[in-house]
Amino acid sequence: MTLFLKIKSVIQLATVIFSLLTNFVSIYLVVNHSPSKIGNYKVLMIYFSIMSMVYAILDYLVQPYIHSYGAAFGMYMDLRGTIFEEYRIIPFLLVAALRGSFCSTIYAIAINFIYRFFALEREGRLRYFSGKRLLTWIFIPIVSAVLWVSNNSIWLSPNPELNDYMRNRTREKYELDIDRTSYTACLYWRIDQNGNQILSWKDMIGALGLYHMMTIPFVTIVYFGIKSYWKIKEILKQGESEYSKRLQIQLYKALVAQTLIPMTFLFFPIGIFLISPLIGIDIEWASLPITFLYAFYPAVDPIPNMIFIEEYRLAVHNWIRRLLRKNQVASVVSYELTTDVV
Repeated sequence: MTLFLKIKSVIQLATVIFSLLTNFVSIYLVVNHSPSKIGNYKVLMIYFSIMSMVYAILDYLVQPYIHSYGAAFGMYMDLRGTIFEEYRIIPFLLVAALRGSFCSTIYAIAINFIYRFFALEREGRLRYFSGKRLLTWIFIPIVSAVLWVSNNSIWLSPNPELNDYMRNRTREKYELDIDRTSYTACLYWRIDQNGNQILSWKDMIGALGLYHMMTIPFVTIVYFGIKSYWKIKEILKQGESEYSKRLQIQLYKALVAQTLIPMTFLFFPIGIFLISPLIGIDIEWASLPITFLYAFYPAVDPIPNMIFIEEYRLAVHNWIRRLLRKNQVASVVSYELTTDVV
């Protein structure tokens, strides 16, 4: 095993351990230390942490090489020395599922923004997140992941032409044997029998499917994020308790931070990664950083809740103080005769 492969393996092992730890802590905090007025938002937060753990486990199992070269981009899984060489469908589904978990994550973020806006709006629309209706929202990220996996399986599966295109480059860059890998990938421009470069409509359709599924949650996040910002400004001017105002601001800050993280680690890098080969921009140099950003994301995404939401921050602070044998601190909560569910 080369030095690069050893470093990559160690980083991805550390990442999955840290991700499972932070998300377990996040679930514990939500269950045991949530603000009294947070309502069904707890369910969405727990659901989001579970998806992040699934994402981290899949990333460790696949240990992907995310690579862009020339007119192609793809996610590759090395099968050398594994049982998967004999059962190619399993590693392909794992790679597709890892990509699908990315899709489900961004849809879950979008749903959180919708919930937060309904809570701020206070027009009774939180009823759409109660009872059986809540299950509908929970299934949306799952359905999006299934569609993403299906899209990859139909349009972006391994093929001999892409193998030949990437063979030398993957060997030079990562010492990978393309015939002993599984992947989902796109080759936008191909060479026809006359030697002319033509656009591959099969790959283009597959890429458009990915663009479309990324655009829907992105637009949702931006739209409801802006509306929530203006709604919070209105609430701060109204005569509500300091506790309610503080909680609204804390939840909004945590949600915005939890959105900036996937924007930084996933949305923008992967978006650029998908588009650049189509328009002739070679970003092969960015392949390795994107591979690690993709792995880091689920480990750091739960952290904003622990920082911005006071009850969670104090609980973590008290754990540390207990370890150091120091006095604990507590938050002061004011209760109102009439309460609104966040």
